[in-house]
Amino acid sequence: MKIRIRGNTIRYRLDKQDVNALQQTGKIDADTTIGAQALHFCIKAKDIANAAVKLEAFGLHLSLPQQQVKQWTETDQVGIEAELPNADGSRLTILVEKDFKCLTQRDEDESQAFDNPLAGQNC
Repeated sequence: MKIRIRGNTIRYRLDKQDVNALQQTGKIDADTTIGAQALHFCIKAKDIANAAVKLEAFGLHLSLPQQQVKQWTETDQVGIEAELPNADGSRLTILVEKDFKCLTQRDEDESQAFDNPLAGQNC
């Protein structure tokens, strides 16, 4: 799972293993250790109507509707998007996307990335 945070947007990019785990178990998680603490990220498919996010001391837990996750994992749909209200009146945008192989060579293991639909096309 790759996570990118910019302003009020959190973007999760899941590779094939992540998507399969979410489909099979209804949950994926990842930890990033910073010094003596671990920062925990979790995505769960739950029997809920709308996406929800919960921030804890050292964790960010995202819950997504099971039906939405099922459709996303079983089709070519690229992503799931949700907008959640913040207490200050602003909005938090959540994006959960399938991680595509890059179009340019990078020093990164992309063996579990999805084939990029733009591969082989002239830009």
